[in-house]
Amino acid sequence: MEKELQEVFQKAKYEIDSDLPLNIWQKMVKRNKRINRTRLWVFSSMGILSFGGALPVFKILLNDVAQSGFYEYLSLVFSSNSPALSYPKEFFFLIAESLPTTSIVLSLSLIFILFLSLKYLTREIIKNQLLLSY
Repeated sequence: MEKELQEVFQKAKYEIDSDLPLNIWQKMVKRNKRINRTRLWVFSSMGILSFGGALPVFKILLNDVAQSGFYEYLSLVFSSNSPALSYPKEFFFLIAESLPTTSIVLSLSLIFILFLSLKYLTREIIKNQLLLSY
């Protein structure tokens, strides 16, 4: 039994394929390029979508601030006998209550997504430039 196994293993001797390392390297490079290209498109589309969505959200935010009476309450700070100086805690709560929090959170989240996608987009562009230079 051992002799038969030795003969089989000797017949099936492993021969090194000289193109194997090159083929593996080319596959790895193609895969990395595909991944980098996909990331570049995803981050750029996220940036464009968040920028495009930010314009209507800011219009909504400005309309909500104007309708909430925030400007009127804020103008009380600059009046001659200001209630803000007499009752600062209550005045602060009054102003905080008049803010449109949903619009503010939505606009800040879109700004955050925009800056985050720009950060990752520039990182991918720089990484691709470095990969192309080698």
